Amino acid sequence: MTNGQQQPPPTPASRGMNWKHWTAIIVVLALCCGGVFLMNSNFSNPTGTIRDHYTRAANLDEGGGRAYTSSLSPATVADQIDDDAEAVDERSSGGVYYLQYTKHIVAVSPYQGGSKILVHDYRSGYNHYSSVFILGGWGWSSSPPSPFRGGGPGSGK
Repeated sequence: MTNGQQQPPPTPASRGMNWKHWTAIIVVLALCCGGVFLMNSNFSNPTGTIRDHYTRAANLDEGGGRAYTSSLSPATVADQIDDDAEAVDERSSGGVYYLQYTKHIVAVSPYQGGSKILVHDYRSGYNHYSSVFILGGWGWSSSPPSPFRGGGPGSGK
């Protein structure tokens, strides 16, 4: 130092919150909210793809389900629906294909050389087809399955 003068000590950081603190808080909150939204979103919802690709047939509605038709075979229709909106589980019995989703059950059956597609909310679908599920021993619960597929400690053993 010149002239024997000392530099003043550095000033302590401001005790208040500055723009960097607020930015960090906002980013963390946005990430948390986004994570909650994604955890609660059901990206495997078959209703849109069925509505967009098949013909609505309200006269065939039954058991609380909305009916649609297709000229394609039930196996083909079930595969197409599952390809567009991946089902949690898929089973068939007596030529009818059942697709299990977290909020819906879809049944695809033979109809006039093609297919009839019935889309049920999970509970009404389970009630409508419970005899098939129980007699088939499938183990589908009367409660909708969880959309979370991850494993916790010990998974994969």
